[in-house]
Amino acid sequence: MLLKCGKTIYIRLYKQKEADMKKDEQKEQFIETFLTKKPAFDPDEIDVSAAERKILKQIEVAHPLRRFMTYFQRVAAILIVPLIIFSAYLIIGDTDASENNVYQEITVPCGMISQINLPDGSKVWLNGGSMLKYPLRFGNRGRNVLLNGEGYFEVQSDIKNPFIVQTGQLHLTATGTDFNIEAYPADSFTYVTMVNGKIDIAFNHAKPVAMKAGERISYNSRTGKSEMMATDTYKWYAWKDGLMIFRDDPLSYVFKRLARTFNADIHIKNPEIASDIYRATFEDESLDEILRLLEKTAPIRFVRHKREMNGNNQYMKKQIDVYKRNE
Repeated sequence: MLLKCGKTIYIRLYKQKEADMKKDEQKEQFIETFLTKKPAFDPDEIDVSAAERKILKQIEVAHPLRRFMTYFQRVAAILIVPLIIFSAYLIIGDTDASENNVYQEITVPCGMISQINLPDGSKVWLNGGSMLKYPLRFGNRGRNVLLNGEGYFEVQSDIKNPFIVQTGQLHLTATGTDFNIEAYPADSFTYVTMVNGKIDIAFNHAKPVAMKAGERISYNSRTGKSEMMATDTYKWYAWKDGLMIFRDDPLSYVFKRLARTFNADIHIKNPEIASDIYRATFEDESLDEILRLLEKTAPIRFVRHKREMNGNNQYMKKQIDVYKRNE
């Protein structure tokens, strides 16, 4: 029984091994046949773009919703750029609508001079303690600017679009001209000096008055009266070139000009000094240098007070008193 059983097991193992060998032989034949018909591929011959297009096409066919979303994204991308441009245009604003325009405001500290180039090519020089407000883009209804203080204007010619300057008391209209305006809010007087061309000015909404080259007009806001006179125009705008020119001017005007230019308070202690006539030209001198020159050429003397700090820990204006030399 044992021999028969052992023989039977042996025969079965032999037949199983023979079957496995046959399967291995068939497997090798199959691999050989496959490799013969499908040789190894070259990675450089793979067309990735073509494969991507094929896959995307299959996705579109299989997913109509995804195809719609892809189309929608493309349309949105096309529309978004014009939409951004249009929105920016609305923000900047139509130049004809002042409420949509963007304005620039320039303020010049006392003792300094600044030159500004406007959008139309016009130029403005601002004296110390002055402010100019203007749009970044002029419209088709005029070139409007706002001035507080003193400014010299060289206006580019454009008859269809007049250049308009407004101050607290003045409305000035020009096309292509050169002129100087003194309109400090703290002063009761406003001055306009006409250098080239012609302009129309109206004080406090009154009837416009025409001005031509070589004329200077003053307006007193307290009395409502104005006065026109012929003048040497360069004297009134030489400040833009760093000069201070006084020609037979009372010392009261000289000290007023110095006080504004150098941000100081100058007090005349003797009224007789105020009416004394003075002639001089100063170029780039400091306030102390000018005061020393005045003491040498006029019968006056100065007392300078120590500068004090205010509640904001900032120095207050220089305080200078003017006396007769023998006082």
